[in-house]
Amino acid sequence: MSEHRHNPDQKAKLDDMLLGIPGVKASKGFGYPVYTVNGKIFVLVGSNGVAVKLPAPRVQKLIDHRTKHPFKVAEQIVWREWLSIQHADAEDYEGELELFQEALEYVASK
Repeated sequence: MSEHRHNPDQKAKLDDMLLGIPGVKASKGFGYPVYTVNGKIFVLVGSNGVAVKLPAPRVQKLIDHRTKHPFKVAEQIVWREWLSIQHADAEDYEGELELFQEALEYVASK
């Protein structure tokens, strides 16, 4: 699978935030950098920000159309259990740590 473009500053920031958590590993998924727990993806660093896996009702509550959007893999295909978070500055992802931990716990429980 080919490598897809992502923001290396966002990847570096998430490495700092997530790789110290027990059980979290960095990997590749769908050609992008991902973070896994128990071999399952809970965070993806995409070409337009970062995506986290959460229960679909939780995703719907978090969508604010400013920095949090439905995660689309194509123009008309939305992954209901994924939330796209888009910050221009990689440092702003620091404020999403609780959401990343929530995603980790959700995926680890499945």
